[in-house]
Parts: sequence; structure tokens; C-alpha cells
Amino acid sequence: MWRNQSRYRRHVSRGLDRARRKAQVRSIPLDGSRLVLFSDLHRGMGDRADDFLACRKIYHAALGYYDHLEFELFLLGDVEELWERPLAGVIDHYEGTLALERKFFSQGRGHRLLGNHDESLEWAWNRAQIDRFTEEAPLRESLVLRWLDSRNRPVGEMMLVHGHQGIRYTWLDRMVVKRFWAPIQRLTGIRTGVPSADHSIRRTHETALYDWARTQENLLLVCGHTHHPVFMSAAWEQAILRDLDDLVETGASEEEVAMKQAHLQWVAAELDEVRSALPEDPRPCYFNTGCCSFNDGSITGIEIESGRIRLVRWSGESGDPIRQVIREGLLADVFGRCGSGECEESDGRSS
Repeated sequence: MWRNQSRYRRHVSRGLDRARRKAQVRSIPLDGSRLVLFSDLHRGMGDRADDFLACRKIYHAALGYYDHLEFELFLLGDVEELWERPLAGVIDHYEGTLALERKFFSQGRGHRLLGNHDESLEWAWNRAQIDRFTEEAPLRESLVLRWLDSRNRPVGEMMLVHGHQGIRYTWLDRMVVKRFWAPIQRLTGIRTGVPSADHSIRRTHETALYDWARTQENLLLVCGHTHHPVFMSAAWEQAILRDLDDLVETGASEEEVAMKQAHLQWVAAELDEVRSALPEDPRPCYFNTGCCSFNDGSITGIEIESGRIRLVRWSGESGDPIRQVIREGLLADVFGRCGSGECEESDGRSS
């Protein structure tokens, strides 16, 4: 279906419309709130098909940081890889990780949305197993956060979903992944043909997500699914290219420019390519957390703290956990530029 792009976008648009209609709306103060959003861990059972294995340590470090600062934790789906593995096996291997997440849920600071790879958590036998780690918190498809200013006036809304809405996955899709692709992946480490791995599908899908978001009035879309970090509708690599241009324009040293170029090529190697489907001057209405299953062991996510929204990356290349802010902006400014369904031209730079 993804090869017929018009049809694909229609399906995604209808799926997102439906998710918005059924979403619970939660009002939340713009000032003082602390949220972190992660997605796409794809936890398996510790073998070569386990995409989360390399990211486990840095994810634990990030949870320690956010728990101490009393952030709310939002997991936007595909947390467990249940197309390939039984939940009992995943829990057995990652019980320590689940125990760290349970600290957020036990204090009412944990939230889980369902993705296409973990939607079977709704099955009774799976729900009984996961409930002891989520304190029986709801498993939702979608959630709308209505942000309020200091006078309790609405500033704008943010819809959280996994991002697979509108795309149907059949029992045959799951069987092929479980019976054929998973064993091959355990032997070879190759990825399946999904938006996170196939760049043609990813570009088509993120175009569909952005096209829907830009038509919504006073609404931001935040999701995962593609594994491709996006901030204010600008892909991570686009932001680095802009930073590179800024360095050249301001007369930075050759060493600074060279290191920024090195960073760009590092990102390109991890994402396999730097082409994005998103326009050069987009409405800042679409955000993507990226994923917690990068091959290099790093993770990306979205933070919202005291009215600021950030794309962050956690890594451990130096031997210690490092939190890096990739892009940052004022959430009220983002809403202000997109409130009417039209907005001023934006370059996506940090505020």
C-alpha cells in the first residue's frame, strides 16, 4: 500500500482522525510540568534479534535521571517486541528494566501507549503479566494533552500516539516476522521492511504524519514508529546542517566546522542516509521521539520541562552517561506559530 502514496496518506489521515476522536484529554499546566517521552524500545530476549539490548544501560541511566527529577514518563508504544517474542520471555530478561519503569507508575507518573508491535498487551493473558509493572495503568492508543497557561487558559493541544495509525497489520504480517524474519535476524542481524528500516517507507510515512499534523488547528503531533528523530517538523540531520551553515556564516574556526561535519556524518551513518521527506520550511507541528534502539546504543526522546520542549539524545560512548540537547524551544511559541492552522516561516532553530 505504501507505494501508492496518495492512498497511504489517506489511510494514515483517517487513522489519526479516529485516534484523536477517541483520545482522552488531559489538562496540564505549561509551567512546572516535567515530561519525558520515549518510544520504540523493541525489547526482546537478549539475542541478536533484540534491538534494545545495546541501549539497556543508557536507558537505565536516563530513567534514573528522570526519576530523581520527578518527570512523568510516557512510553509511546513498541516497548516490547511481541511480534517476535512472548511477553513472559521479555519480562524474564528485562525484569530489572521494568522495575525501574514501575517506580514511575507506582507514583502515578507513568503512562503507556500501544504500538503495532506491542498491541497484544491488551490480550488478557498478556495484560495480567504487564499490570504488575504498570500498576494497572491504562493502555491507550492515544492521549491529548491540553496545555494551560498560568491563568488556566488553553495554550494548545498535543496528541500523543505511536504513529502507526491507519496502517493495518494482519496476522500474516506477524507470522512472517515471528516465524521467518526473527530467526533470520538472530542469525544475521538484518532489519525487517518497516518504516524504521526501509527508507522509502519511512519517507512516505513521515510525510503522511506531517501532512495530517499541518492541517490541524492548534495541535501538535508527537509520536514514534519511524525511529527517525524530528523536532518542530525538522529532522535531526536537518538541524545539524543548519548549525553547520551558522558556523560558516559566523566565521567559526576550521576545527569547529570540521567537528560539526564529523557529527553530521556520524548521524548519517547511524540513520544510513540524510535525506528527509519533510519540507525545508515546515510548520513546526510534528515531533518524533526517535527511538531507544539505535545500533550504537544511544537513545533519543522528547523532554518538556517548565514550558520548554527539547529533543535529547542519551549516549555512553565516553564510558559515562551523557545527555545532549539536540534542539530546544518554547512550547508556547510553537503553539503561537501554529495556532490558526497557518504559521510564520520557521527555520526550526532553538529558541
